Amino acid sequence: MKYLPKLQQLRTFQQVIRSGSIRGAARAMNQSQPAVSRSLRELEQVLDTQLIVRGNQGMALTETGRAFAQRMQFILEELERAAAEIQQMNHFSQGSVAMGCSSLLALTVFPPLADAFTEQFPQTKLMVKEGQLSMLLPALREGRLDFAVGSAGPGLPLEDLIREPLFRAPFGVLARRGHPLAQAKTLEELQEARWVLPETDMGYYRQLQLTMAAFYQAGPPPLRTDSVVCGLNMVLQSDYLTIVARAMYAPFHLEDKLCLLDIDSLPEAEFCVFYSQKSPLTFAARRFLELLRLKCQQYPW
Repeated sequence: MKYLPKLQQLRTFQQVIRSGSIRGAARAMNQSQPAVSRSLRELEQVLDTQLIVRGNQGMALTETGRAFAQRMQFILEELERAAAEIQQMNHFSQGSVAMGCSSLLALTVFPPLADAFTEQFPQTKLMVKEGQLSMLLPALREGRLDFAVGSAGPGLPLEDLIREPLFRAPFGVLARRGHPLAQAKTLEELQEARWVLPETDMGYYRQLQLTMAAFYQAGPPPLRTDSVVCGLNMVLQSDYLTIVARAMYAPFHLEDKLCLLDIDSLPEAEFCVFYSQKSPLTFAARRFLELLRLKCQQYPW
């Protein structure tokens, strides 16, 4: 390939994918349809391949179009992050940081962490995506997150990521006060209970499945949801049990309605921060990560 694609050609191709049509991309970019078509055609000529096919059902990416789109998205994200880092270094307080984490972090260290960070970087945009690690890793690999925090069990592909341990957290069984099984001392006493658990089969909950496979098979199938609100309401209203990090108990501020069962046979979870090996963290992201390490060390898990 004699020449590399131009940035405008990449942005045009990106917008065509997002809009689903050349007409929609032209409208979104405030350009004429011929201009968008010309830019797309020039990109195909530079790459010497067809990226898009048009048919009765609309526009579709070719095999090479899909492959190029994936790498192009990473390139554009990197360019934006590079420009943002220069701004941060020039002005010391601008740019953005995007973190993914589970509800455990959101309910514990994040409020003081965010306060400490915004005090140092008052103009920096802070974005937090809450979810299980299985949902966060694709966004991390695509460059939409600077880093993600979660527990990673066996079998999770992490070869392209840096994995840094942050803390270990004990887990427990959560029930409403007055639950018929609230006085249980062993897991065997909970065989017939109804459970609400996260959808993910990765990380800590993968570890639980491997450890307690026979236990889960003996009772009714658990209700699966990644919604903390839904799970908490099922515990409060429908006598479901759930398994959560013990540190999440107090932040709910429902001590008069919830209780942790006196069962200590559950395995601990190791929580780590993950970030890309290929993409260096920006100046602001590095400072945020330093504060994250400090807050995690100080928190009484």
